[in-house]
Amino acid sequence: MDDSITFLHSSDWQLGMLRRFLGPDGQARWGQGRLDAVARIGEVATATSAAFVVVTGDVFEHNQVERQTILRACEALKRIPVPVVLLPGNHDALEPGSLWTSSQWQAHAPSHVTVLTDSKPVEIVPGVEIVGAPWRSRRPMSDPAAPGYAGLTPADPGTTRILLAHGQLTSLSGGMSDVPTIDQVALEAAVADGRLQYVGLGDRHSTTRVTDRIWFSGTQEVTSPEEDAPGNVLKVTIGDGIVVEPVRVGAWHMVDHRVELFDEESLKALEDWFAELPEKERTYVRLAGDGSLPLPLLSRLDAMIDAQGEVFASVERWAKFWTVRPAPDAADLDALQLSGPARAAMEELRQALAGGDEDAGAALSLMHRLARDAG
Repeated sequence: MDDSITFLHSSDWQLGMLRRFLGPDGQARWGQGRLDAVARIGEVATATSAAFVVVTGDVFEHNQVERQTILRACEALKRIPVPVVLLPGNHDALEPGSLWTSSQWQAHAPSHVTVLTDSKPVEIVPGVEIVGAPWRSRRPMSDPAAPGYAGLTPADPGTTRILLAHGQLTSLSGGMSDVPTIDQVALEAAVADGRLQYVGLGDRHSTTRVTDRIWFSGTQEVTSPEEDAPGNVLKVTIGDGIVVEPVRVGAWHMVDHRVELFDEESLKALEDWFAELPEKERTYVRLAGDGSLPLPLLSRLDAMIDAQGEVFASVERWAKFWTVRPAPDAADLDALQLSGPARAAMEELRQALAGGDEDAGAALSLMHRLARDAG
């Protein structure tokens, strides 16, 4: 007889999140994409015969998300056909005014969804006990995972006990966390002595194995180009041992791309790179660039980026690493056949650029483009 149990571990849905680099259309598609990924978790649950799903914090972006976001989240949760356990995290903490106590959530939350509001063990299915450490404010004063397993004794034979917690491990935060971190040594000790059989963590957006039985699932859909492995749900099977398998549910991509631009060939290479990317409507591109281009090629670059921004979810010059400068010469000016004040202004800007004025470079490029289009 197989006594193993399979469940799914997810986290950091952050429904209602806004991204400044997306226009209205892109933002709407991206927001729906995060909900679609939640629905795909339901499909994975069916395909894997998972007994339940756990979400380890930050289900919502904050406690003041719009009513529409809550209602759509409830609809997505209805499409998960097994019990779902939600843990409040730092974004949606159990603080005064929490959405978990709102009339919208209370009226529309599906009956098979459980929100952990304390650390009392919950038997989610026979033989499986879940303990949680819900956040009660955005700034806890101590290890945010500790309340979930403080005082526990080893699990009874035949019982699988799962801890749900949210926060950063000191070893992975690089010392940059401004709130107390999770004590990894204490967690490993709780696993080693049988108090816990699995620890599901949230807050880190990249799927990360800490030990065989301690995992960050990562977010269900990418939120930043810096994330190494987002867009997964973890299929966890616990029996005589444990098997954890990431399953892709995300459909969006966020890409950093660095280029050196100095002639027509390098510009054509960038055009080809854009052309080869798949799923453009679900891809955000952040460009880092260096080099200098003659004004006609710089105008062509601007037009290319503008056009690709209409095709992709968004294409953005990464201001911190964008140093592509105009390299104008007299031939560029002569080709525009400007005269009078316009020619004088162009010459003045070119001289200012030669003197190191970067704003002059941007103005010169724009003036060149306008003059070219008017011609």
